[in-house]
Amino acid sequence: MIKILVVDSDQKRAESVSQLLRAEEELVARGAFDRHTALRCLDTETPDAVVVNLGELDGWEQEICGEIRGRTLAPLLVLGKRGQEMALASSLNAGGDAHLLKPLSKEMFLSQLYALLRRVGLTRAGHAGQFDTGVLAVNVFQHEVKLRGKRVDLTPTEFGILRCLLNNAGRPLSYHSLVRQVHGYDCPADEARQLLKVHIHNLRQKMEPDPGRPAHILNVRGFGYLFERRTYPRETLNEPMQ
Repeated sequence: MIKILVVDSDQKRAESVSQLLRAEEELVARGAFDRHTALRCLDTETPDAVVVNLGELDGWEQEICGEIRGRTLAPLLVLGKRGQEMALASSLNAGGDAHLLKPLSKEMFLSQLYALLRRVGLTRAGHAGQFDTGVLAVNVFQHEVKLRGKRVDLTPTEFGILRCLLNNAGRPLSYHSLVRQVHGYDCPADEARQLLKVHIHNLRQKMEPDPGRPAHILNVRGFGYLFERRTYPRETLNEPMQ
């Protein structure tokens, strides 16, 4: 299931949006009606996406987008209305990924939300967000990676990179594209390569069966990286970690 956090100071409005989301088969949603609750939910429940509904012009919702982005790389959709253009712009500059103006239709809201989820490898049921070779297991929906049955702890950036690569398994992603999807900004290829280098090294150390000979996260020389969906001979499944 895909977890959505709805941040809105108006409890009735937040619950209405949450119910709309829960009507979708693959979505679960909960509302947070104050700043403290919203930040606690980010730390304890690791939502897959966040919806922030701007309240009045001086509301705390305008200040929270930067704090949300400091805690998670999950897609952040901001809802506002005409007359709140400056607040919307400020929210996007602080880390929001997209905005919608109210009033809006259910169809437009869900379409934009699903578009953001697709960008990070979360889509409707049947998506390749679950992967298990018997040695390495990844479940994007549960934010879980296991190597030989043992849980692997990844940073939010590492998980974001892995999710993008897994979503495009077998297809190379450029340095620029990975940085754009994970960090949300554009930069030259050389700068992007340097930004990713340490994260890729750490990912390999944590989740590759043999980090010195990567089986899954592969270099595409001069371009970027790709995720290889490789299986293992049966006799290797119980080999000890190196």
